[in-house]
Amino acid sequence: MAAEQPKKPMTAFFLYTDEQRPIIVKQLGEEAKVRGMVVKTAAAQWRDLPDDKKAPYEKKAAAAKAEYDAALESFKQMGGEVVRKRKAGTDAKPKKDKDAPKKPTGGGYGQFMAEHREKIVKSLPAGSNVITDTAKAAGAQYKGLSEEEKKPYEDKFKAAMEQYKAAMEEYKAKQAAEKEEEEEPCPPPKKAKKTEKTEKTPTPPKPVKSGKGKGKGAAKAAKAEVEVDAGVLAEAVKLGYEAALRNLAGRADVKDLKKSDRDLLGALKASGGLVNPARHAMLGA
Repeated sequence: MAAEQPKKPMTAFFLYTDEQRPIIVKQLGEEAKVRGMVVKTAAAQWRDLPDDKKAPYEKKAAAAKAEYDAALESFKQMGGEVVRKRKAGTDAKPKKDKDAPKKPTGGGYGQFMAEHREKIVKSLPAGSNVITDTAKAAGAQYKGLSEEEKKPYEDKFKAAMEQYKAAMEEYKAKQAAEKEEEEEPCPPPKKAKKTEKTEKTPTPPKPVKSGKGKGKGAAKAAKAEVEVDAGVLAEAVKLGYEAALRNLAGRADVKDLKKSDRDLLGALKASGGLVNPARHAMLGA
């Protein structure tokens, strides 16, 4: 059986944090629920800790490091291959979507903290640690509230969570619609074959004239170019929806609805220019 790669030991700071965590959690109270607050508090305490108080943790960390180095060397000699963890921010873990709705945290206490943070910070005496002392003061104030006084903050948190869930559902639906649109891109409209020489004009294009254009060639051109109201098409061009409008207007099931070109453009505006969501909305209307 192959030897297992030894795990890196904790540093002096993390040895201290691991030991002090229960005490810090008790001191922070509700504030401990906020992500990262325990470590931030431990870091502030460690920074102000005298050297003689840090020494036991540093000695213990040094001994663990020496033991780790010896174990790692033995692992290599036995043919083991060292696998190093990737740094944060690499492909080891998917990056957070910065555009996704932000999830509320901290429960009722988090709402209380957000509402009173600035006032609490201003009330602290000079030289106070903004992170730890604010957390302690806020925790003490919230802890002193009655259940009835806490209820408005808890209700605010519940409402915030409901808003977050609704926003997340909408966000996921939008992502799914965009993905569907990418999988089925809007094809650019085919240009009608010229039946006679005419001056080049901006959109909307001239309809195919009767006469020389009669027959199979004219029928093919008419089918390729979807007729759209000139005013509506001009507005679609400004919005960048020309191709999407022609695509939507050319769908057989949409034609059966007998909707006006203005209605089609309205559906595209509502869907952000996405053809399939606009089509689904109209068919389901």
